[in-house]
Amino acid sequence: MWPFSDPFRRKAVAYVLISLLCALFAAVYELFSHGVWSYSMVFAFVFPLAGGALPVLLLRDPSPAAAALWRAGLAAWTVGSIFRGALEIYGTTHALTLVYPAAGALLCAAALATQIGSQINKP
Repeated sequence: MWPFSDPFRRKAVAYVLISLLCALFAAVYELFSHGVWSYSMVFAFVFPLAGGALPVLLLRDPSPAAAALWRAGLAAWTVGSIFRGALEIYGTTHALTLVYPAAGALLCAAALATQIGSQINKP
C-alpha cells in the first residue's frame, strides 16, 4: 500500500511542502536583499509546519468548516509574516502588518469554536 494513501498523511505532506516553499522563498528573497534579513521572513515557514502538519496528524476528524477556517488563519499568518519580512528588509513599516496576525488569530479561534460546536452537536 502506498504510504500517502491516507488523506491525513497527504495533508501533512502538503503542509510540509508549503513550509519548504516558504523557507525557499525566504532564502531566495534574502539572497537578493544585499545581506539584510528579517526574522519574520526567516520564520514564516513555522506557521504551515506547526499549525498545519502537526494538527493534521494529531486531530483526525475536523469538520469541513473548521478545517477551512483553520487553513485561512494559517494562510493569514503566513502571508502576514512574509509581508512584514519584506517590509522590514526594505527598511519600513506599515500599520497593515497588524491586521494579518489579528485576522489569523480570529480565524483560528473561529475554527476551534466551530470544531467544538460540531463535537458537541454530534449524536
